[in-house]
Amino acid sequence: MKKGPGDAGKYVKTVLAQSAKRAGMICGDFVTVERTDEATTVVLADGIGTGVKARVAAVMCASRLMELIRLGFTLREACAKVVDTMHEARFSDIPFAAFCVCRVLNSGHATILSYEIPTPILVDKQLAAYLPQPRSYPLGLEMIAETNCVLDHGDGIILVSDGVTQAGLGHTYRMGWGLPLVSDFVNGCLLQGTELGHVLEKILERVKDISGSTYGDDTTCLLVLCREARVLNVFTGPPSNRTNDGAVVTEFMEMKGTKAVCGSTTSEIFSRQLKKPVTVKDGLTGDYFHPPSYEISGIDIATEGAVTLNQVYNIIDEKEEKLESHSSVSDLYRLFHGSDMINFFVGTASNPAHRAIAFKQMGVLPREAIVLLLVEKLKKLGKLVNIDYL
Repeated sequence: MKKGPGDAGKYVKTVLAQSAKRAGMICGDFVTVERTDEATTVVLADGIGTGVKARVAAVMCASRLMELIRLGFTLREACAKVVDTMHEARFSDIPFAAFCVCRVLNSGHATILSYEIPTPILVDKQLAAYLPQPRSYPLGLEMIAETNCVLDHGDGIILVSDGVTQAGLGHTYRMGWGLPLVSDFVNGCLLQGTELGHVLEKILERVKDISGSTYGDDTTCLLVLCREARVLNVFTGPPSNRTNDGAVVTEFMEMKGTKAVCGSTTSEIFSRQLKKPVTVKDGLTGDYFHPPSYEISGIDIATEGAVTLNQVYNIIDEKEEKLESHSSVSDLYRLFHGSDMINFFVGTASNPAHRAIAFKQMGVLPREAIVLLLVEKLKKLGKLVNIDYL
């Protein structure tokens, strides 16, 4: 059994507050986020102008930059290619967008590259500060600003479009609100006890207020917050080699985070290895819609396996208020949504029950198949997911 990404202990959460220039219009700013085992990468792009044309420019810029990074280009190499295109756009009909890209490694080391967009504001629970003179250097025929820092738990980075810094331009402020005053405003919110995640909405309210009860431009605030990861470890299915049961159970129990066991046979394995009794919690009703759950000392939640995972997959996109108050499916749904990093440990021993015609009649997919589908949905929800087959 290998250690999952949750062992890093840090998670980068993103909080977005955004408004179009005019109500009902499409915002010309675009944000995209991608998480991997090594880092979280965030791109904020601001298309020139407003409306659909600006949005298209922002999406093209951010998507290309993120794809270059996926292909293995370094942050600076990817930015250099996009900046070259933006330079060409100054003299042609190519869509133009300003942008910044922020990459935070699991260690907390962060690099932010900014092109024609306000530089970041560094913030923690008590203090916000901007860098008045970030390192700037030529990238091709354009200039780019680079900021480097190390984030600990509770530290964050606020990225904004120029709809924030230029708010009130020629109205309340001669040269616009500006980063120094934005930073001072964030400090004032923190002194008043405002949670960091709620500061962004207050920035948007202030932008609207100083711009004459409207927005002078598309406005985006993005918080990149480093905090301790909420880790969920899910063990489902017996390992292919029974002689490894003791070792994998021991390693699983030593992992940090919430522990979930999915499967009747799997629960029996944990009961036997931990020398703890397993008891039926909700009773065996025989009702397909209410899979049984169990109690094992040291395990946070234990449920039936394939049927429960299939049902969680079916409702994972639903709102929580639609769920039953007490059921193994609802409990597992809440754990998935409340976790940042999810480690699946999937036993590959053959289960004859999964080949029964009744499972096919009910549309219950085998454990290995439903876990892969569930992982896809969890990643779309912004979770960092790891699978280890046993």
